[in-house]
Amino acid sequence: MNELEMQWLVKQLMGTAEVLGQTLSPTAAAMMAEDLSSFPQLVLARALSRVRNEHAGRLTPKAILDRIDEAVGRPAANEAWAIASTALDERATVVWTNEMAAAWSLARPVAEAGDMVGARMAFITAYERVVRGAREAKAMPTVTVSIGWDAEGRNPAIEKALELGYITPERAAQEMTITLPPPVFNPVALLTGRVEETPGAGLTPELRARLKSLRDDLANRRSRTGAVQRLERIKQARYKRELNQRVQQRLAEEGKA
Repeated sequence: MNELEMQWLVKQLMGTAEVLGQTLSPTAAAMMAEDLSSFPQLVLARALSRVRNEHAGRLTPKAILDRIDEAVGRPAANEAWAIASTALDERATVVWTNEMAAAWSLARPVAEAGDMVGARMAFITAYERVVRGAREAKAMPTVTVSIGWDAEGRNPAIEKALELGYITPERAAQEMTITLPPPVFNPVALLTGRVEETPGAGLTPELRARLKSLRDDLANRRSRTGAVQRLERIKQARYKRELNQRVQQRLAEEGKA
């Protein structure tokens, strides 16, 4: 902020404190202004307006920062978890911040193991740490759109993010027009244990080599599985023969007795 903007912010802080029934000294207002000076003036104006209309206590830096977070698209930890946890489904489109993505990278292994309660705890702890570091560094969150394979669910997710103010109308329109290429491997064939190229995927030489490697690996696994099954059948047949011989021998011995 330049000098005029700092003067504006000091006056805004002192006026907001007065609205809340509090007297804020120029020194205290200047200190708070210095701490908030890295944020855009428009964001500060919106945050202070919300403080005056919503906050019932004394004017504190936390009361302002909480509303600044909302103004810059930084959701609270529980809301962030509700958004990030949808990334467990690769079909879903997720609109999230770099801070949410960083926290989810730590919580995802726990979620994939089936422990959603533990994953939530890990996410919230990591997210609060990441946000705290970003605040100290005066860094703004950046929003990214992770497009899922479910085309029908893509636009509703983007529209919800637009409604919450996480992305601009221009960004929403841009993301809604993205056309995803077909998956490299045919997902239907994979369900039947076959590795096939999706028609129209346009594989590069590297991906074609990977496809051949996957086919060979699958064939080798089938071969090993077949060999193991044959060996098991041989063992079972041998065991039955030996058991039958012991039974016949025992019956013969009892007959002689």
